[in-house]
Amino acid sequence: MSPELAPNRMGRIFGKTATPLPHTTEQGGISATLLTWGTRLLLAYFGLRLVFFACTVSPFAPPDEVTHAGVCTVFSRLFLLPDNSPATYEFGLVTNIPWLYYWIMGKLLHLNFFGISDLLFLRLLNIPLAFGTIRYLLRLLGLVTDDRLTRLLLVVVMTNTAMFSLLSASVSYDNLTNLLAAMAIYYLFAFFKERSGDRLAASILCQLAGCLTKITFLPLVLMLALLLLLHELKNLPTLPAAMAGYFRRADGRTWLSLLIIIMGLGLNLQLYGGNYLRHGSLNPSMHEILSPEIAMQYRLEARGLIFNRYREGKINYMEALGLAGEIKHPGDKSDTFYLLMNYENLKRNPELWLRPLPYARVWFQTVVATIFGIKAHLPLYKEERYLYPLYLLLGGATLGFALRWRPRESGWLPLYLAGSALLYAGYLLVQVNYDNYLNYGVPGVTLQGRYLFPVIGPVYVLFCCYLLRLFRSDRIRVALALTTAILFISYDFPWFLAHATPAWYSQS
Repeated sequence: MSPELAPNRMGRIFGKTATPLPHTTEQGGISATLLTWGTRLLLAYFGLRLVFFACTVSPFAPPDEVTHAGVCTVFSRLFLLPDNSPATYEFGLVTNIPWLYYWIMGKLLHLNFFGISDLLFLRLLNIPLAFGTIRYLLRLLGLVTDDRLTRLLLVVVMTNTAMFSLLSASVSYDNLTNLLAAMAIYYLFAFFKERSGDRLAASILCQLAGCLTKITFLPLVLMLALLLLLHELKNLPTLPAAMAGYFRRADGRTWLSLLIIIMGLGLNLQLYGGNYLRHGSLNPSMHEILSPEIAMQYRLEARGLIFNRYREGKINYMEALGLAGEIKHPGDKSDTFYLLMNYENLKRNPELWLRPLPYARVWFQTVVATIFGIKAHLPLYKEERYLYPLYLLLGGATLGFALRWRPRESGWLPLYLAGSALLYAGYLLVQVNYDNYLNYGVPGVTLQGRYLFPVIGPVYVLFCCYLLRLFRSDRIRVALALTTAILFISYDFPWFLAHATPAWYSQS
C-alpha cells in the first residue's frame, strides 16, 4: 500500500481524515428558499413573543425569577465572587454554588444605560441564550440528516414549546445551562463524526462551564463521558500516541483551549471539591453552611427545614403549621402548608404511597404536561385530553425509530442521542425525583419538565427525524409536518393568551 493511501492511525482519534459516518440527504420536497424564509419567519415570531413576555409578564410568575435576579444584582456589586451575608440571606447561598450565570449577568448589568429596569434588562439578555440553543440544535440535527423538512420542523417544535418559550424570556440560569448542554452534546457528537480534537476540546470546555452554571449538569457530564468511553473503546491503545501527535501539531488556539480547560477543572475542583471537604457534600444546603435560623430567611430553605423537622418528629404538626405561616412568599407558604397536610394524610393512609412503577407513570405524564404547559408560580397546565395528540406524535416518532433506524444507513449517532437522553432522564427519575417523593410524599416536588431541557436537543432531533421517516411518501410527510407544526404553534402563544389571567401581567 502506498504512503498516500495508508490509514492514519492517530487520525482515527484526533485527525480529520477518518471516514465520516453515513449522512442521509432526503429533501422531502421542500426548496432551500422555502426553508430559509420559513426559518426566518419562525425565528422572528419567536423573538417577538420573547420580547412580549419580557416586557409584560409579572416577575412573580416565572420560576424563582425574583431570586435569580436578586443574586445577579448581588454579583454585580463585586468583580469576583460575593460572600454570604445578611444582605443576601433572602436569596439563599451566594457562595458554595455554581456561579457562572450569575457572574456573567452581574457584569452585564453594568451595561444597562437604556433607562429600563434591571429585571427587564436581564430578561432581554437571556433571549440570545435561547437563540444560541436553537442554533446548536440545528447543527446537531445536521450531523444526522440534511432533510430540509426535518430541519424546518425542528425549528417549529423548539420555538413553540410553551415552557421553553416562557423560560427563555425569564431570568434563569437554566437558559445558560440549556445552551451549554446543546453545545457540549453537539461538539462531542461532531468529534465522533469528524475525528477532530478541537471538537472534543470544545465539548469539554462547555461541560466544565455547564458544571459551573448548574449542579444538574454533573450527571450530563457523566453520561457524555460514558458515551465517549464506549465509542472510543477500540481506540484506547492508540490514545497516548494520538494525543502526542495532536499536541505536536497544535497552534496557539489549541494551547489556549488547553489552558482554559485546566482553569475550568481548577474552578470546578475549588467549588465541588471544596464543598465536599468542608461540608461533606457536593451541594450542601444553606442550613449546613450557615445556621438553621439564618437559613429560615430563605423561602425555599425554610420550606424544607420546616417539613423535615416535622417528618423527623422534632416538631409536631401544629408547630410546623405555625412556622409555615411565617414564610413571607405566598406561593412557598401555601406549598409548605400542602406538604404538611399531605404528609399527615399519608401517615394515616400509608396505602396511598406510590410504588416505583405507578410513580414512573405519573412522572412521565407530569414531565409532558410541564414541558408543553407552564409550571411556574402561576401555572398554566393543559388538561390530559389535550396531551393525547402529543402522546400520539411521540409514539409515532418512537415507532419510526424502531422501524427506520439502521446503523449502516444512519450511523450510530441516533442511538447515542437516544442513549444520552434516556440515561439523563433515568437519573433524574430515580436519583432525584423518586428520592424526593419518598421524602416529601408529593409526586410533583422538584418534578418539572424544564429539568429535562439539557437533553431536549437529542429528544427533539430524534422526534423530528423519525416522525417524518415513518412514512415514505413526500405528501404524507409534508402533511404530518404541517399537522405537527399547527399543534405545537397553537399549544404555545395562542394558548397562553387565551388562558393567562390578569395576575400574569401584574407588576406589583
